[in-house]
Amino acid sequence: MFNNQVIRKAAALLSGVAVLVSVAACGSASASNSSALEQVKQAGKIVFATEGTYAPFSYHDSKTNELTGYDVEVAKAIAKEVGIKAEFAEGSFDSLLAGVDAKKYDTVADQISATDERKAKYDFSEPYTYSYGVVITSKENPKNVTSFDDVKGLRAAETGTSNWNKTAQEKGATIVQVNDFGQQVDAITSGRADVSLNDGLAALDYLKQKPDADIKIAAKSEKTPAAYLPFRKGSDDLVKEVNKAIVKLQKDGTLTKISEKYFGEDFSQE
Repeated sequence: MFNNQVIRKAAALLSGVAVLVSVAACGSASASNSSALEQVKQAGKIVFATEGTYAPFSYHDSKTNELTGYDVEVAKAIAKEVGIKAEFAEGSFDSLLAGVDAKKYDTVADQISATDERKAKYDFSEPYTYSYGVVITSKENPKNVTSFDDVKGLRAAETGTSNWNKTAQEKGATIVQVNDFGQQVDAITSGRADVSLNDGLAALDYLKQKPDADIKIAAKSEKTPAAYLPFRKGSDDLVKEVNKAIVKLQKDGTLTKISEKYFGEDFSQE
């Protein structure tokens, strides 16, 4: 008798737990069915992935150690327009988009270009940076590089998943894989690489900060749309809201001010 009562009580308890689990599961399912915009509004924040080592776009101030940079300030301004806070998560470049895929981050603020391959996988915002590409060599430039076509047969230091890596391969270069811009410079100055293809603004800022560095810009491309915010497919309403914010910030001069702060001129629009 005692055993039967215990069994019945245990069964009732388990049944109650099952109901609670079922209710909780329904709550999670409901949240997951919310739109991308509804989810960030409910969270009160949008999580931007960024390197934190890519000056002048995303880096730590040498005096305060605070995360700052052009992309960081643009991201904060966009989030403010959307009515939420900007939160940042740092990682190596090659891990950033993977984190968006895994739903660790909402997007990436790190000068992400909208390649055809990426467009098939992500929804992109309007561009917030217009820049140009460069070929970086040592000051001596022993391979006499004067154009992007000259990298054929040379060793190019590039991060694993960057669009510059793809461009270098398309031009016939052999890739020396590195993790960030600083390592690209080290690869060139140490002789492990002949060149590096990268964003012109990053190269100019590096040379501004380190004028004695043994590198130079040997070639550059035309100015084109350079950076967008990538979102998981299906984030239509969030992308629309972000685009409204970008357009407003371009028109009211906010992005111009941020650009001039870091670059000395306006690279936020054509």
